[in-house]
Amino acid sequence: MPIAKQRAPRSAPPKQPTSNDKQLLAFAQEAELAVHDLYATVVSSSKFTGDEAAMLSMFTEHHKAYAQAINGLLGKEATNRRNESIYQTYVGQLTTMQSIYATLQALENTLAKTHIDILGNLEGIDGAQLVASIITAEARHAAVFGTLPTLSLSSALDNPAASIAPASSAPATPETTVAP
Repeated sequence: MPIAKQRAPRSAPPKQPTSNDKQLLAFAQEAELAVHDLYATVVSSSKFTGDEAAMLSMFTEHHKAYAQAINGLLGKEATNRRNESIYQTYVGQLTTMQSIYATLQALENTLAKTHIDILGNLEGIDGAQLVASIITAEARHAAVFGTLPTLSLSSALDNPAASIAPASSAPATPETTVAP
């Protein structure tokens, strides 16, 4: 029997988010809204001016856009509220300019790791594509903070952060074909 006939056909992954995907995407949206609010807190503090204020405002809007994009996938199932635990964990660290930059870089690194974990558990293509695009932006944000005099680029590139992604109720597994 030819090898092609021995293998069972593989089904294509779903385009739309599965119910498990929706739980993970809801967490990602809540995390993005928390980060948006943290950046908004920094921007409203008026501690930064000029290019620094513009950069922080732009990053604020990026996180809002990520949350809105996730909302587009989730529709009525989107919570549209921030993750209060994430917000409270970081807001007290936003005191001096140096601590703000270090905190925001750590937060961007944490989100990058978190979204990587979420991506690894998503089944639907639309959600996976969106989360993958967010990961690259989060990593770039962290790298930008690493170019500032008070931080180092290695603090962005050697990402020591841990993921805060929730445990998936149905982890994705790679398809494998086992020879008889």
